[in-house]
Amino acid sequence: MRLEARPAQVYVGLYDRLPHPGLGAVQEFVFDIGITATRPVVLTDVVWRVYDQTDHVALVRQRLGQAAMHELTLGQYGVAPGMGLIIPRCYFLEQGAIPLSHVRVSAAGYDYETQAAVTATLEIPLVYHQQRARLRLPMASGAWWAITGNDWSSMHKADPVSWAFAYDFVKLGPDGQSYTGRGLRNEDHYSFGQAVLAPAGGKIVFVRDDMPDQPPGQPPDGAQLAGEAARVAGNVVVIGHGYGEFSYLAHLQAGSVQVKVGDMVRKGQPVAAVGNSGHSPGPHLHYHFQDGPNLFVDRGLPVLFSDFLAVGDRVKQATIPSRMIVSPAPATR
Repeated sequence: MRLEARPAQVYVGLYDRLPHPGLGAVQEFVFDIGITATRPVVLTDVVWRVYDQTDHVALVRQRLGQAAMHELTLGQYGVAPGMGLIIPRCYFLEQGAIPLSHVRVSAAGYDYETQAAVTATLEIPLVYHQQRARLRLPMASGAWWAITGNDWSSMHKADPVSWAFAYDFVKLGPDGQSYTGRGLRNEDHYSFGQAVLAPAGGKIVFVRDDMPDQPPGQPPDGAQLAGEAARVAGNVVVIGHGYGEFSYLAHLQAGSVQVKVGDMVRKGQPVAAVGNSGHSPGPHLHYHFQDGPNLFVDRGLPVLFSDFLAVGDRVKQATIPSRMIVSPAPATR
């Protein structure tokens, strides 16, 4: 039996700079585990041990028995030769700020034919990114609700490679709602058509602007996604900021992209508008930070935003927790 991690090296989000002093420091990370075997194996036990940088065990998580394995592997707790199985979304959100070093994953089971015990172990490095770019919020004005963010076990965690630390923002209207009426049209949503700004200066490294906006709640036509998994993000603009840091802005409005590959943009420059393209439940701005330009290949990075308003205060730099309402700070004279 053999174990593999996706990604092979995992970024940890350390959230010790938060907009509200009552929020304690937390850390999060996520990965998938793939299991292969040369003979039919039944999985019975999986243990995750998280070690700090002094090589002490900081956390232990264990799942035992067939019922647990059935839940853990989404019903496929046997490892067939040539097929394998996946333990998806191994997600950790833990209190504290002790620097972590690695995760040791141990799996145990038995050979289905001989009943002989089978074990395997994998060590996964945990790393911390030191952000270089000073990122502003990628919208111009108004109140925006971070409906999912770094510290929330959302569907973004289903892709532990690029989307592990992704945000979804929706604009709130004067009534505190994200849309008017029944919200059945894109135009009913306060987010739709709002300007999307470059979070920091840089170079445009990728653009897609050929996908239509979907009606709210409607999945895209399968033909729009055929042949390229990254098209689930709809229309996108990707900005390289240097030092291996890239901003990925997605689900943009059809025909709204104002830049092309190779353009240099300044911080706060409009690059597109909020839309509902790709696989999107309704108009919103998807933003994530990653260490390369390629979705589902390059790894997502934890995000610190600078100079925004939250809970009545002007915040110099912080992680935005999920479900917090934030606004771009007005320019100072």
